[in-house]
Amino acid sequence: MTVVVGTGGVLDRFGQKVTVEDPATVLGWDLAISEVLDHRGDPDVRLTELTARDEAFVMGLIVTLVDSVLGGDDPRSPTVRDALRELQGRCGGATVRERDHAAAVADLVEGEFSRSAARWEAVAEAHPHDVVATRVAHFVHLHVGDDEGRLRASTAVLDRLTPADPGYGVAAGQHAFALEEVGRLEEAEWFGRCALEVDPVDVWALHALAHVYETRDLQEEAVAFLRETRPGWIERDHLALHLEWHLALRLLAGGAFDECLALVDGRLATTDRAFGLTDLTSLLWRLELAGCEVGDRWPELTAKWRRHDQLHTTGFLDLHAALAFSACPDDPGAEAFWVGLDSCHRDESSENARIFDEVVRPLAVAIRDHRTGRHTEATDVFGKLAGATHRVGGSHAQRDLFVRTADASRNLAEPSMMENPS
Repeated sequence: MTVVVGTGGVLDRFGQKVTVEDPATVLGWDLAISEVLDHRGDPDVRLTELTARDEAFVMGLIVTLVDSVLGGDDPRSPTVRDALRELQGRCGGATVRERDHAAAVADLVEGEFSRSAARWEAVAEAHPHDVVATRVAHFVHLHVGDDEGRLRASTAVLDRLTPADPGYGVAAGQHAFALEEVGRLEEAEWFGRCALEVDPVDVWALHALAHVYETRDLQEEAVAFLRETRPGWIERDHLALHLEWHLALRLLAGGAFDECLALVDGRLATTDRAFGLTDLTSLLWRLELAGCEVGDRWPELTAKWRRHDQLHTTGFLDLHAALAFSACPDDPGAEAFWVGLDSCHRDESSENARIFDEVVRPLAVAIRDHRTGRHTEATDVFGKLAGATHRVGGSHAQRDLFVRTADASRNLAEPSMMENPS
């Protein structure tokens, strides 16, 4: 029989009421959320098992569906659609808070990212200690490059919490990243340090501080910081490669190409997650822009993109795949990738479809034009999209790759443009 969630219901470690049949499910839920916040382990596997065992459990499906869609799984796939129907079917016995989460998930699956973020912000406002709502809103804003929305959300969260609250450290780390992305670097560093006082290995706070160093162009300080903290974050496998990428950016700026290539070589064979591939792809492309010969590394990396089923769902991923397929135009998957990119989301009107139509497709073509020497054409498109690339998501540091590529094309195009002025 379902545990009645009302006065005295079943509470998780953040004081949120959770609908379950078996009170022991909440113990597994608490452990899974700890893994999510620590960026390690297999929380989705744990939550899937809990969901299968406890037919009343709602929050597990919410988290796994969010991770699936933001991770690049096709929201139109039977797997995602079936999971959404299962979630909605369980909501009859759920709390109002859980039903609000489910409504936000439905928006996310439909590609209405900003609308889903607004719903999660509303959940967080009504339930200040709901760490899932605050975290998901933060990452959905990142997914669509909404810096102001993310800062607004993180500011509101901290206004509702005190340093003694169990979710304060998490919120401070998120706020640090939000502040960095709008250029408020001193405040970002302060809140990042606050988060580390709560948890010295808060990897999202460490990540925010890495961004601060990157934005300030502090090469020696960034390298020292990341190397000193590495023993703590290297085991946080969901974010460790990305922190290594931040280290590589500073090494690259200092001309340490061999160390950057060694990082690629050490990670390439074992990296399969799509967002891990973006780090390696971005690094190889940046190395080439800096004049480094990367040898025969592109074919192996491109083959990983070819075999990946998380394409044409998330603009950020597709643009990094476009880098790889542009570098390896003869790869067996190149033609299928470009055809798929050209045709995807054409029959939709969602926010995600508009992002693909207005930004992702033309930007991908500009990347290919750059690689094939059509620098005048690439420069024109990069220029037109300069104010819109944030919509593909990611951070300023990640999207700086497109700025660097545009600059390279413009420099190469200028002689011919001078010869043939328009």
